Amino acid sequence: MKTVKLTFKTVTNPDFTGFAFLVESGNLFDAFEYSGAYGLNLVDIDSQDIHSAQDAAGKLNDGEWLQVEHQAQ
Repeated sequence: MKTVKLTFKTVTNPDFTGFAFLVESGNLFDAFEYSGAYGLNLVDIDSQDIHSAQDAAGKLNDGEWLQVEHQAQ
């Protein structure tokens, strides 16, 4: 079993031309959707990172997006 670490940042001008996982202000980070989008096993994603991404998404202001990425370790 691998541990997948999430990283995220708040952006105000996301690039919609490529493939990125973005959470719009007013929405919550859904780890199930994220794992499905990237073909990951949900249980492999670090649970603390999931909670941190959910917290960060909950603190977004209008016009902000949370861009979430991952790295397998």
